[in-house]
Amino acid sequence: MRGIHWPRLVFVEWMLQVVDEIDDAVGVLRLCVLGIAAETGLALTGAVGVGAIVAAVAAGAEGPLIYSATLLLGFAAALKFQSSRFPTRL
Repeated sequence: MRGIHWPRLVFVEWMLQVVDEIDDAVGVLRLCVLGIAAETGLALTGAVGVGAIVAAVAAGAEGPLIYSATLLLGFAAALKFQSSRFPTRL
């Protein structure tokens, strides 16, 4: 190899390795944040469902309102059970 010295090649290889490790760390953090956001969303959906059911019963609402709140809570529970039964593998 003309014009390129051995120490320079080693330095470039080292820099590429460092950038690759930083990219891996950012990818892991991104997946962690997405997982936390998904778990928070499911818990929030469940809390809204329970709150809606309690509010509907306390207000003496008709059946369709209580039924829709129960559906929302059931949907959140189904999503939670599905995610626990089929974990994603990296």
